[in-house]
Amino acid sequence: MTIGKVAVCGAGGTMGAGIALVSARAGFQTVCFDMSAEALARQRKAAEKFFGKSVERGRMTAEECDAALARLVDTTDLAALADCDLVIEAIFENLEVKQELFGKLNGICKPETIFASNTSTLSITQIAGGCGREDRVVGMHFCLPAQLMKLIEMSRGLNTSDEAFRTAWAWTEAAGQIPVETQDKPGFILNALLVPFNNDVIRAIEAGLATPEDIDTAIKVGLGYKMGPCSLLDLIGLDTQIRLGEAFYPITLDKRASVPPLLRRMVAAGKLGDKSGQGFLTGARREKASAAPAYSIRAAGESRSFPAGDAFLDGRAKDAEVVVHLGGGYAPDPARTAVLVELDTECLGLYAGEDMGREGSNAVGFARYRNGDDAPSNLIELVRQPNTDPKAIEAARAVFEAAGFDTVLCKDQPGRIIDRLVRPKYNDALRFLDEGLASAADIDRTCAMGLGYPDGPVERVTRGGLARHHDVTAAIYRMTGNPAYAPARAAVVAKDSEAAR
Repeated sequence: MTIGKVAVCGAGGTMGAGIALVSARAGFQTVCFDMSAEALARQRKAAEKFFGKSVERGRMTAEECDAALARLVDTTDLAALADCDLVIEAIFENLEVKQELFGKLNGICKPETIFASNTSTLSITQIAGGCGREDRVVGMHFCLPAQLMKLIEMSRGLNTSDEAFRTAWAWTEAAGQIPVETQDKPGFILNALLVPFNNDVIRAIEAGLATPEDIDTAIKVGLGYKMGPCSLLDLIGLDTQIRLGEAFYPITLDKRASVPPLLRRMVAAGKLGDKSGQGFLTGARREKASAAPAYSIRAAGESRSFPAGDAFLDGRAKDAEVVVHLGGGYAPDPARTAVLVELDTECLGLYAGEDMGREGSNAVGFARYRNGDDAPSNLIELVRQPNTDPKAIEAARAVFEAAGFDTVLCKDQPGRIIDRLVRPKYNDALRFLDEGLASAADIDRTCAMGLGYPDGPVERVTRGGLARHHDVTAAIYRMTGNPAYAPARAAVVAKDSEAAR
């Protein structure tokens, strides 16, 4: 079967409209269906603007623009989809509504028409159930914005025929997209990793770990992500994140997928992100320090933050108001403005002591984020206790920022910012490999292409060392008891193999 005419249900929405643009741009006659004529008219103007900019940027000619727009036909009549070869639904995440739509389409469309669902969390097998052509239903999850992102997650339901899947796969390639195959499991690859991760970020904010701005800075500088998680949440909409959690959690019973209370409060307050003008990010910016007090260095052991030859070591003074302890050493020195203590997997309280939430001194923890034996990043995570002297914190910021680093500040909690947030994601990726959800290459390709990551989670955690991953997650798990940090099987094997050598 050859696909010549495509329909998109929900084309009045952002995702559906983007899918329609992909189809029309690739030369397919495209029927844009939505129950709202107003929404279709709005997306028609958006399509004209999008293709117009493509002409301005030299990506298509004026004639190609006109032809693509002519291939888009708007309708509010479901019967207009009768002669389509492929129908892609991009309506909201509700199983019953999707099932009802496919049931209606089954009585309208020709027998050979393939139905595809753009669902991000629901089961393709369940969506297809009872529609009358379960063998011709496939999963086809586009990434937002569909007209710009090339990746499509393709999945088969239990009853999907090989012919239907191959035909749908061929269409995605003909449309200029890049498909990856994943199993029909909740969230597939992208959202199975992203939804719990985003919720972890929200819970970290709710717990006062760090500001949304510092979390975004940490993730972008430390990991090289193009967009911080708080920026992404504001972009996709906080109400959308709630819907994703509500669809995902009942299927998986993964507590990390459940909707955080802070998220519900913000949506109730009308803070939906970019669409409402208020979200997690406030727009507040802090100027980096250009001058700093002098610092001396005391080394008790090898430093992960500043290996031998690092330029930071050359800036030391013989005796100064700030002292930097490297390699796990610490000595109280209240006469100094600040005593900076390098941390690995331990908390600052191990050195400076704890007093039931009343602790405070001039001691500031720090760690330069580093993935295994990769070169250290430019990020310095600063660690404070409840009553750490503000002058000590500012001195710590100044010392590192004047040396060219980016700094973020967080509470003295296991994993600080980056390891607290990304280690559960790495565990998930390793577990997906064990479960056969997708290949390592496809998991990494999905994250790189769908989320703009510089490398995928499997590649990154492997490069950083699975034994190292074991040590970091085991330390956090021991302090928190949170099963998300229990080391993945592959990490345990790597650690045991290291011990046996």
